[in-house]
Amino acid sequence: LLRPLDILRAMSTLKPALPRDQSELGRNRDQKGDKSYYYAHNDGWEVPENAKVRAGPGLVTGGAPVKLGSDGTPLGGYTFGKAETGDGVQEEVVSELRRRVEELERELVQVRSGLKPISQFSFSDEGAKCKVYVEIGQEVLERKLEVEGGLMTLEAAVVVLFSGRSCTLRVSVPSADGLASDRRAVTFVGASDIIPEKCSYKVDRSKGRISLSFVKQDEKKRWTEVKTQAL
Repeated sequence: LLRPLDILRAMSTLKPALPRDQSELGRNRDQKGDKSYYYAHNDGWEVPENAKVRAGPGLVTGGAPVKLGSDGTPLGGYTFGKAETGDGVQEEVVSELRRRVEELERELVQVRSGLKPISQFSFSDEGAKCKVYVEIGQEVLERKLEVEGGLMTLEAAVVVLFSGRSCTLRVSVPSADGLASDRRAVTFVGASDIIPEKCSYKVDRSKGRISLSFVKQDEKKRWTEVKTQAL
């Protein structure tokens, strides 16, 4: 008479696990390294020091087994990773909300003052420099009006301020009476500090473009993005 345990053993189709260097997983990782399909199975994986580990209902963060209560929640409460605490999460959220409020306040000031944002631009990282090409429009930077007995040329005034890691650009378009009828502005923020006294700009009125040249303090720092801020 076979015992239940003997029956289970006889029915089992599982084979002993192969040594890692003989399995498909091991061979694939040895051949392709960090490009392996099984890279996530890497031994000795650790949470980076600066990682933000969030814990809470429905979130799996790994680590040692945790004893649960009758309601399914950890008996000792949810714990946070070494890189973040509950207070850290709250401070991060508050900081992000404050930043967003400041952006909205600047946009509100623009609307009330008639200041238009500048949004069309492109940039090119060139090693020691990063160039930003701002598309303003030919009719904005320079336009001509036919007046009685002559032709009037109206050129927009351009003000550029380089500071820290940013550049503030202001464009004022005059009307026929000489007063500013259209004002536009934007602040470009780079990925690292610049040398303001070496930075420069160029106004190409025929193409309707303003070129800004940021000279970096760290020539090896590559700029992968240039952000904008409303004034």
